[in-house]
Amino acid sequence: MNHGRLVSLVLVGIPLALSIRLEASTIYRITDLGVLPGGSVSSATSISSNGLVAGYGDTASAASEPFLWSSGAGLSGLNIGSVLALGWGVNASRKVVGYQLSADLSTTNAFTANGASAALIPTLGGANNLATAINDGGTVVGYSDTADGSQIAFSYRGATLSSLGLLPGGTTSAAYAINASGVIAGQADAADGSFHAVVASGGKWTDLGVPFGYTSSRATAIADSGCVAGTLTNELGATMGFVWTPSDPAAMTLLGALTPGGDSQAYGVNSSGLVVGTSDGVAFLFDSNGMEDLNTLLDPKSTGWELESATAINDLGQIVGTGFYDDALHGFLLEPVTSPVPEPASATLARAGRRLPCWRRGPRKERA
Repeated sequence: MNHGRLVSLVLVGIPLALSIRLEASTIYRITDLGVLPGGSVSSATSISSNGLVAGYGDTASAASEPFLWSSGAGLSGLNIGSVLALGWGVNASRKVVGYQLSADLSTTNAFTANGASAALIPTLGGANNLATAINDGGTVVGYSDTADGSQIAFSYRGATLSSLGLLPGGTTSAAYAINASGVIAGQADAADGSFHAVVASGGKWTDLGVPFGYTSSRATAIADSGCVAGTLTNELGATMGFVWTPSDPAAMTLLGALTPGGDSQAYGVNSSGLVVGTSDGVAFLFDSNGMEDLNTLLDPKSTGWELESATAINDLGQIVGTGFYDDALHGFLLEPVTSPVPEPASATLARAGRRLPCWRRGPRKERA
């Protein structure tokens, strides 16, 4: 795939010992999150700072029910009164957010649930809203219809619902992620109608732009460090994952793909600059080695899996996502367990000083 302007790699010197540590890929142990009672499939969508997992799966009585998973209690369904609902975010206090469909499937409503109870989040005046993420402070973000039919990003804390507004000249916005400091990542349209990745802090959107060769950008994850991950789309519909950092706001690092000319979408990022997502139907990790197939990083005991998508990663390095286990679609949790023997000195020297995207200026696209 031709991505337009040529990009270059800039190497920044760092001590050799640190380079050896970064260049050795981590090996992961996998946990099957299983399925809800009477169900056959599950999908993991998010992970909290302390390792709680949210997602959804079918049950004997529901086409899709939100769940909360913890290492102690395992998988617990959250019955919120809908036969079609999805868990989309979770925080360290066990609160899950997401959205449900009405009985006639005509509207979607955002919810919060803590296991014992669930409550709907009010809209900005329209019929529909969706909650996409929650931070450890309890602030929920998402997007909602308004009375005039527009779609606007919102934040919700306690009983206070706030509109996050628009880019100058824009008509729509959506919030997809929030970090511990309350910085929000999402997407909004610009005055020319194109959709741009955006970050909101202090009630004001910052436009991350759209790199040359692409027609839209979308930010779907933000780390506590402020590092943002998302996806670019070109005029043919091809996609490419990216990372953006506040220290280099005029550029985006392109993540590439697992196959030549392939597509990728980035869904999660942590404060160390590790990015996860999917590339041509395969879950990936982007680290100091570049993009790697997560299936190749499983420990020898983790057999029978085909990891399709990695949806989130926390600062502990834990990763969640969805894959096939013995031909059934299941949510999974990956936990880093060890690193292999470092590369030979010659290979390490050849790449000495390479840093992760959130720490360096790397293969990048300048904003148009």
